[in-house]
Amino acid sequence: MKDEEIRKKYQRDDENDLRGTNVGAMDRFIEMLHLHERSTDSHISSIAENFEQIDKVAPNFTIFQGDECFFMHNFNAYQISENANMLVASHEFGHGVLSIVNNTIVPEDYGNVIEKAKQHAISPENKEKFKEYIQYISGKTDRKEERTEAEKGPVSDIISSIFQLQGLRVGTSDNICIFPSSHSREYYYDEEKNQPNFENIFDEDFANYYSLKANNCTQEIETIRSLFGDEFISALNSELEKIYERLVAIKKIEV
Repeated sequence: MKDEEIRKKYQRDDENDLRGTNVGAMDRFIEMLHLHERSTDSHISSIAENFEQIDKVAPNFTIFQGDECFFMHNFNAYQISENANMLVASHEFGHGVLSIVNNTIVPEDYGNVIEKAKQHAISPENKEKFKEYIQYISGKTDRKEERTEAEKGPVSDIISSIFQLQGLRVGTSDNICIFPSSHSREYYYDEEKNQPNFENIFDEDFANYYSLKANNCTQEIETIRSLFGDEFISALNSELEKIYERLVAIKKIEV
């Protein structure tokens, strides 16, 4: 879908449109798609280059302009600000891709994937490295290098999702390390059922991973692999591949 085709379908210039004008949002949205086209991941770049396939699945897809970025699952509506942070915008677009193409269906074994990821991080051979990284990412360390925006955003929230917490205690009882980006315990864990909410966990993990891939955050992805193991990365890659294959199949259908 060319830029002018996207604008023709989604852009609103009329101030009397009840949905509001969205010219600035469209500028940023198209800029985001071009960024994704430059992803080193062929699946991400293909999804961006073939945005019209998403349009075929969700012809009611709508783009709004607002102060924040978020995807409204119930309405297939994507809100983006005209000066949106690209990591955040990509994250919310990742929610949209997963919801529109796959209805946010959680893989059957995802609970085991999360448990194995957790056990990998706290295993005897990895726990010291993990503890050091938790202190680093929470800003409670003397490490000289600056945390990247991707570490403070998607990586941090992935750690939050795997442990279903907003922070972890490392060592002494007063050394509570709060993640810079996270979701609440209630969002990631169903206290009534006494089990993790895997739909929310998977939804956020995929969106965070999508954002890292779309923004070519290779170092941060390797950090996640080091902390949580190959199986966790493979599960997210597998979902990304499924989405890509479904869009390819849609493209082949004669209208």
